[in-house]
Parts: sequence; C-alpha cells; structure tokens
Amino acid sequence: MKKIFLILVLTLISRTSFGQYYFADGNPPNLKITYTTTTGLQNSAETIFLSRDSCYYETIYQDISNRFTFFITSKNMDEMYEILKKYEVSLIASKQLERAAPERAGDNLLLQWGEFSSIVINNSGNFILQDKWLNNWKKILKNIRKFVKVEIDNRSRNFTVRLDESFSDKKLAMYLNNEFLYDNTIPAVTAEGFTITLAAVPGQYYLKTVISEIGASQEFKVDLIEGTELKLSLKGNTIELIN
Repeated sequence: MKKIFLILVLTLISRTSFGQYYFADGNPPNLKITYTTTTGLQNSAETIFLSRDSCYYETIYQDISNRFTFFITSKNMDEMYEILKKYEVSLIASKQLERAAPERAGDNLLLQWGEFSSIVINNSGNFILQDKWLNNWKKILKNIRKFVKVEIDNRSRNFTVRLDESFSDKKLAMYLNNEFLYDNTIPAVTAEGFTITLAAVPGQYYLKTVISEIGASQEFKVDLIEGTELKLSLKGNTIELIN
C-alpha cells in the first residue's frame, strides 16, 4: 500500500513540476505564451506575449525599446492551444552545443499555466533545437507571429524621407532598427527633392542609411509618427539628417 501511495505522489509531483504531461490533458484557462528572440552581439531582442487577458509586442534595439499592447479572443487562445498540441510542443527538445556559444542568436518559448506548470524551449546561446523538431517549431512560431503581423499592419503609419539633389543616381539602402526598409537607385533629383514614402508603427527608432558605392553609412535616432518627414543630404561620403 505504501509503495502504491509513493508512486501516486511521485506522479503528481512530476505533473506539477514539469507541466508538459498536464498540458496535453486539456486546454489550460490561464495559459500564457512568451516568445523571445535575441540577436546576440547586435544588442537587439523581440518579445511576443499572448494570454486571454492581454498581449504585448516589444522590440529592443541598442538603447531603444518600443512596445504596444493588444488583445486577442478566447477563441484565438483555444486555437493556439490546439496548434501547440498538434505540433507536440511538450516534446520539443534542445541539445547543448559541444562548443559554448553564449552570444549565439536564436529564439526561445515559454508556456506557463497554473501556479507552477511551465514548458521552456531554448534555441539560443548554448542550446539548439534537435533537428527532428525544426518543422514543428516553425509551424508554432508562424501561428504566434500572425497575431503581431495583424497588429503591425493596423498600427503602421506613413512617414517620408526627402532627398536632395546630392542623391541623384545613387543606390540607397535604408534600415529601421537594422530591419530592411528600402533599397533602390535614386533617379535624377530636382530642386524640389525626391520623396520616399515608408511606413512604421509610431515610436523611436534608429534609421540606418547606406550608399555602398561610396562607402557612406550613417545611423540616426529618429522619432516617427504619422506624417513625419526626414530630410537627408549627402556631403562627400557623409549622409546628413538636416531636419
């Protein structure tokens, strides 16, 4: 009898401590999903948090952080649970790299429910996903990211970059917090200037401008809201913000 009781206690401890066994038993009403990415030496990170109460999306780049909150329905969370279960999130495992790489970029997933239950999947730094789980991992992330994509599309507002004559026939690339934004050859520019219309969620960013052919590369900290106009001029091989 004592042996049976001991086995029962150990089983309950296992389910409470590790959580993944209970996760497959039914949809937790207080499930919280936290997905994070890191880019190591570039000093940037991204966080997506989903729950039935509220959600948020946050990006960090150098000394700048941008964050907005949003909401999804209980039905959305029910669907996310089914996705997580379908792609066997409780079984996805990582392996430790033979050679330490603490600065390796990657992403991680944390699921929490109840008081003590959680699933943690590490795919950054010294840990990397086992190959057999890569397809499942991608499917899970696609479904997490779809909520943020909708919000970014809805919240994005137009801003403009106005170039003067010095940019004529130059191939210009632009990045916002190191994310690709624009890459094209500028035509002949008149005295009125050449205007490029772009879009971003309002906030503070680093705008990086590059003209590779002359070795010009500058980064500017800018505040973007709807209707912001940034004026750029090229002085030799230096790009200047002249607002």
